Amino acid sequence: MTGWSALRSAGIGGRLGQLDYTYLLPGRLAQGSAPAVGVRVPFDVIVLAAMEYQPPDLPGYYVLHIPLDDGPRPDRKTQAYIRDAAREIARLVRMRHRVLITCWQGRNRSGVLSGLALVELGVPPRTAIRRIRRLRNGLMNPYFRAMVNGDSIGP
Repeated sequence: MTGWSALRSAGIGGRLGQLDYTYLLPGRLAQGSAPAVGVRVPFDVIVLAAMEYQPPDLPGYYVLHIPLDDGPRPDRKTQAYIRDAAREIARLVRMRHRVLITCWQGRNRSGVLSGLALVELGVPPRTAIRRIRRLRNGLMNPYFRAMVNGDSIGP
């Protein structure tokens, strides 16, 4: 048993009501909802992409704080920030770290970071988008989906 079912059977529940993640590259890169403070997950690195969930410390993990908004079209500076973060995530995966990329629901903000990291790791953009949409019902944000696809989204 892995993920939320294992935690639930052990009597552990997070403040988010669920802990859900889905592997995108088995054993290395995953995308999902943010774990509650104090809940252990089988990753070395946790990426916190929800601007509304940025706990200061998650002991025992290397944490990347990448607070993103899931609403408006990201400006050029934010797009560059997202792309730089995805390159760092891909670098960590290449170093064989197990990386969990999270946001509030594990769909859009984690989806854009996961998708761009997958592309950086050599996965074709359309394949990355299909994988994220199938596994997480993610990348519903059209701006983030366009970024992963390599389309221009304007200023």
